[in-house]
Formats: sequence, C-alpha cells, structure tokens
Amino acid sequence: MGSYMLGILISIGIGLIIGLEREYDKLKKEAGFAGIRTFPIVTILGFIIGNLSESFTVWLPIVTLVAFILFLGFSQFSKASSSYSNDLTTDLALMTTFILGLMASKGLYREAVATAVIITTLLSLKTRFKIVISNITADELSAFIKFSIIALLILPFLPNKDLGINNLINPFEIGSVIVIVSFLNFIGYFLVKFVGSKKGILLTALLGGLISSTAVTWSYASKSKEFPELSKKYSAGILLASAIMFPRLALLIGIFNSALVPSILIPFTVLTLICLGAALLLVNKQTSKPDSDIKLGNPLNLVNAIGFGVIYMIIRFAVFYGKLFFGDEGLYYTALIAGLADTDAITISMAKFSETTGNYVTATAIIITAILSNMVVKLGISLINGSKETRKIIGLTFSSIVILGILYVLFA
Repeated sequence: MGSYMLGILISIGIGLIIGLEREYDKLKKEAGFAGIRTFPIVTILGFIIGNLSESFTVWLPIVTLVAFILFLGFSQFSKASSSYSNDLTTDLALMTTFILGLMASKGLYREAVATAVIITTLLSLKTRFKIVISNITADELSAFIKFSIIALLILPFLPNKDLGINNLINPFEIGSVIVIVSFLNFIGYFLVKFVGSKKGILLTALLGGLISSTAVTWSYASKSKEFPELSKKYSAGILLASAIMFPRLALLIGIFNSALVPSILIPFTVLTLICLGAALLLVNKQTSKPDSDIKLGNPLNLVNAIGFGVIYMIIRFAVFYGKLFFGDEGLYYTALIAGLADTDAITISMAKFSETTGNYVTATAIIITAILSNMVVKLGISLINGSKETRKIIGLTFSSIVILGILYVLFA
C-alpha cells in the first residue's frame, strides 16, 4: 500500500510539473483544453493502468494508450484546423504524460521525473526558440545541417582502426577530432552572436576567445588604432580572449586524455591568471560600451573543418617522426611550427601522445611551447596593427608570458 501511494504522489507531481506550464501557456493564449488538472489525472491514469496490467494482461497499457491517442485525435478533428495546430503540442505532451505514469508504475521514479523536467523545459522555451530561429541566417542553418550530417551520418560509419604507414591514420579518430572541435566552435559562434554581439568590448572578447583568440587580437588591435582613446579597453579584450584560450585547451585535453589534466593545471592556471590580472588592471568601468562586433565568418566551413583534420594528421606524423629521428627535441620543433597557425591540433595530438607513452611532463612542455608560439603571433599582430598604447600593454604582458613559458619549458 505504501509503495502504491508513493507512486500516486510521484505521478501527481509529474503531472503538475508539465500541467503548470501548459496552464500558464493556456492563460496567455486564452485557449486550450488541458492544464494543471488534466495532466495529473492523465499521469495517474497511466500509473493505474500500469499496475492493473500485472493483474490482467500486459496488453492493457498498449490498448489503453491506443484508445487514448484515438480519443485525442477525434476530439481534435472535431475542432477547426487552426485549433488543432495550436493544440498539437499539448496532445503530444498528454501522450507522453500517460507514458510517464506507466513508468512510475514500474518504479522508474527518477527517470520519469527527469523526463518530465526536460519536457517542461522544452515547452517553456517555445518563445525563446522562436526568437533564436528567427535570427538564424540561411548560411547558419546550412552549417548546422552539414554538421549534423558529419556528426550523425558520416562519423559513426568511419572505420575505427589504425591504417596506413606505422598505423598513424585512424579515420574515426580524425573524424571525431573534427566533430569535437567544430562543435566547440559552433558553441562559441552562437554565444557571440546571441550573447556577446554589441554587448561591450570585454564580453564580446571573452566569448570571441572561444572561437579564436587570434581573430579577436586582429580585430581589437586594429580598432585600438582607430579609437586610440579606447586602447586600454581593447587591450583588455585581447588579454581576456587569450585567457579563455587556456580553459578551452584544457577542455580539449580533458576530452582526449583526462590523465594529462593534472600536469597542465598549474602552468595553465598561472598563464590564465596573468592574462586576467592584466585585463582587470586595464578595465575602466566608466568607459562607454561601443559596438564591438567581431566578424564571425561561417560557423562551419567544410574546407576549414577538413583542413583542420589534415593539419591534425600532419602534426601527428610530425610528432611521430620528430620523436623517432630527433627525440624530444623534434617534438618541440613541431610545436613551434604548429603553434604559428593553431594550438588545438597540437594539443589534441599531444594528449593522444601522452596517453600512449605516459610521458605527461614532456607533453605538457610541448603544449606550452605551441602556446608560446601562438602568443608570439598575437604579439606580432598587436605590434603591427595596434595603437601605441596597445603595443606597449600587449607587448609587456605577452613578452612576460613568453619568458615565463620558456623558463617553464627549460626546467621541465
């Protein structure tokens, strides 16, 4: 008896979670047929039918669900077509609520409640979804479709085996690297588009660093020359974009080899704090917030995505043969060259390398070397494109980072 009443109470709670949202939506539209009372009743019905199936027949839940769907269908067909369109979501929510009641009857309380929360969240985000979709361009939609094809239709069918010379080519691994990095770029792109765009120099720089700290450096250095009075703000933006690069690389390392994370934790933390500390010193709260758009480009450029995979493979070969012919010294040369263009590929490659060899100290030092190489590139961009004050600020900060990094690598 106790377990039955517990199931009833949980079923009521599940129905109330979804019913409350539907009632609120019904009040806004001043229309609708199911709300805070109907949904708990439907969940209880599913719970009772689930319990009765143990005494009668296992077909009872299926027959009842089919009858319930037919009931909803007939009731909707009797209404105007526009009403049917508006209430279709509620119909589907009612069907799902009935099934959640069946789940509760089998003791799947946590699963049923978690599913109810997810459904309620999706229902409540309708207005925000519409706003987001209305602001998506044709290119962005096309990019999302391409990404879905690569991630869901192509990647699962790639052979997960080592092929080629010295077994250095694994198609599934290469595809996974492309998908993961593209996904992170996707998140960064839309964060900048919907959160950071025109929200101020610092916020845009922070989010822009999720895509490319080099792109932020190029844009902000140029703007500092265009608006010299805002040089400190733009310099702070460059430093923030560089600071966010370290957590982003740490995330990649965690994905591909979590055992390497403790080794990179201290140097990454120090370098992040240097960039953040210098940025905070430059922040002036009374400075106005001008538009600070960064040219985002395409969220998924297939040529760039494939190019990243090629770069990753080239670096993997360079790491293997550099280690083979020149020892650890060859790995550092590879990192210096790779860091000039991109830090993601060499970071992923070294995460894989350390997973195989267990040499986390060397892997960390090589990743730091690539980062220093990238810092030198951004330093050069700032010195060429930036205002006098920006050149001074970024020159001092990035030079300090490079010197500290070199000392770390030498001692490591």
